Amino acid sequence: MTSPVSIGDLSRATYLRQANVLLRSRLTTLTQEATTGVKADIPAALNGNMGHIAQIESRLTGLSAWRQNAVAASAEFAGLQDAMGAIQDIVAESGPALQSEAAVADPAMLDLRSRQAAEDLRSVVRFMNVDVGGRYLMSGTATQTMPVADPDLILASVRSVIAGQPTTADIVSAVDAWFDAPPGGGGFADAHFAGRQGGSTVMAVAADATVANNVTALDPAFRDTMKGLVLATLAGDSAPDFTRQQKSDLIGAAGRRLSAGNHQLTALRATVGLAQETIEQADTRNGAQQTALSLARSALLAADPYETASALTETESNLQNLYALTARLSRLSLTDYL
Repeated sequence: MTSPVSIGDLSRATYLRQANVLLRSRLTTLTQEATTGVKADIPAALNGNMGHIAQIESRLTGLSAWRQNAVAASAEFAGLQDAMGAIQDIVAESGPALQSEAAVADPAMLDLRSRQAAEDLRSVVRFMNVDVGGRYLMSGTATQTMPVADPDLILASVRSVIAGQPTTADIVSAVDAWFDAPPGGGGFADAHFAGRQGGSTVMAVAADATVANNVTALDPAFRDTMKGLVLATLAGDSAPDFTRQQKSDLIGAAGRRLSAGNHQLTALRATVGLAQETIEQADTRNGAQQTALSLARSALLAADPYETASALTETESNLQNLYALTARLSRLSLTDYL
């Protein structure tokens, strides 16, 4: 006769604990899948074939980096474009106005234009020292250094350069030569430009697209702008005591240089605009690829909402039954057993 097989209290308790752990673990896994929409066990979901998903993840990482670069580059070029636009607004207004006043040669208006030019020079220098996120945009590779010195220091250097020049033509030539002197020539580039020539670090914004900010404060557009404003400011100096005709000549020369600077600024802003277009197009392509790859990843890893919800409900029910069974067994007595 076969003896009945029974489960001891200790064995039963161990079995119940194991079942509890398994059900709770299953519940946690299903809750995670329901919340994230992604399979908890990715290797099992892909039958161990991780190569495809690894390739997708690698491409998504690259696209994310390029899009971050695009955001940073877009902010810098937008700041640069705004600064140049503000400078061009000043130049476009001042250039023709100075040439008109030079033709009329009214002393009071010449002095007024000279004082306005001094204020405009300060504004232009402030815009040339534009920075975005602590990076100075017109300093070349020295992005941590403010590119242009205080305008009063620039005027002091120019006054030293023109001292003793006999005619207004000589003054204009001396100012032109000082601003146009290349690095090492003892002019503006050496005395008051604190940046370094050359473009900023090249930024990749796509697999086949890079951009670099090659605009510096030494660009001819800015040098001509400063020439014009400095010449107009000098016309109002009390020493030397310029005649009405000399003031008119200086104001006229200033207006012509500002008009030249205006044309160059237009070309320079167009170049920056092309870089902005490159960034925008690259980011649009990157965004489309990122969306497509994200959908492909979801198709591989997504947990079915209906199956997950059904399994979650079943697991919760099993866990509740286990709790009920455990409680019932814990209340058994000898009387109940007999």
